[in-house]
Amino acid sequence: MRRRTVNSMVAAILAAAALVLPTAVAQSPATAAPACAFAPTQVPASAGFAAGQTDQAFATPAPRDHIAILDGFSSISPLVRQQNLAEAVAINNTASPATARASVNDNYAIEGPAIFDALGSRLAPAFYAALRAGQLPKTAALLLGDESPAGERTGTSKEKKYFQYPRPFEVAPQLIRHYGDGRPDLYAAVRGSGSYPSGHTTWGYTQAFLIAAMLPEEGPQILARGADYGYHRVVLGVHYPLDVIGGRMLAQAVTSEMLGDPRFAGLFAQARTELRAVLQARVGAPIGAIVACQQAAQPTATALTTYRQRATFSFLPSGAAQAENVPAGAENLIRAAHPGLSTAQLRDILARTALPAGYPLDKSGLSGGWQRLDIARAWVTR
Repeated sequence: MRRRTVNSMVAAILAAAALVLPTAVAQSPATAAPACAFAPTQVPASAGFAAGQTDQAFATPAPRDHIAILDGFSSISPLVRQQNLAEAVAINNTASPATARASVNDNYAIEGPAIFDALGSRLAPAFYAALRAGQLPKTAALLLGDESPAGERTGTSKEKKYFQYPRPFEVAPQLIRHYGDGRPDLYAAVRGSGSYPSGHTTWGYTQAFLIAAMLPEEGPQILARGADYGYHRVVLGVHYPLDVIGGRMLAQAVTSEMLGDPRFAGLFAQARTELRAVLQARVGAPIGAIVACQQAAQPTATALTTYRQRATFSFLPSGAAQAENVPAGAENLIRAAHPGLSTAQLRDILARTALPAGYPLDKSGLSGGWQRLDIARAWVTR
């Protein structure tokens, strides 16, 4: 299921995106103003990475697994497990037709460019046009497809096998509505595989963290899109809220490792430069000016609220006292939002914007702290 080439996967996703993108965001009245009447320029050529560069994208080996980060799941109470299922059923049963359609589309968009939908009314179409034209070879090679460096690092099979938690539609088949649109049965494809943590969610958040680091001007919107990507797994009834929260935690750890790796960071900087240059040429203005003139995917305040809601669902903190604990490397997740700040300053922002202690999956110690991070709020906090 995961072994797909970048080209075949991108072609399928772009075909779907061409149908939905024009109505995804509305044009802002500001785009009609003379100051926003940009003229596209020639797109700079990009030859892509040299042969073998993405095959050796990391200077450090991938961790064997991330079970220690996620094992707060093993100690959750029966009451929390019941709430986990009850909320999964409620979200699945009450989804609007539009949300159900979006959830089905995201199901088939695994390892694709769906998170780029959040770039706004001018940047998103420019991105998809550039991707179709083959003008983003470094961006695509680094971030898209299961064989990309990002794809290779976001697998969840070891963690799923360790926790062996059955999915909502298997535990309560009489309560879960099935959604689909004629494509291969999405429920049959995952039946019998572990529910915790969510692999789609891990992918969606990882993509969001990386894309936000490339285009920090739209950071909150991109991060909220990653949160919705995970939420859609609950809508479908193939995951529980805690699966999605665990996927976010895992994505934070994986992305911080990638951005902290010197070899990947070098390749990432090249892809970032490519993406920004191509988008600026296609629209005809610097990224900041484009953002000021376009309609955002959603207001920043809404994006921050969405992100936090998806980080906790209906769970409440237990009030258990735990020491403030910003995980090592977590500062890498917000460095692009705060250029010039020291590591200590970045970690201070993460601590000041963190969730309260005591939510399910929260834990202390060397592998703890990942549940409490609110990257979206940290993105905009000064």
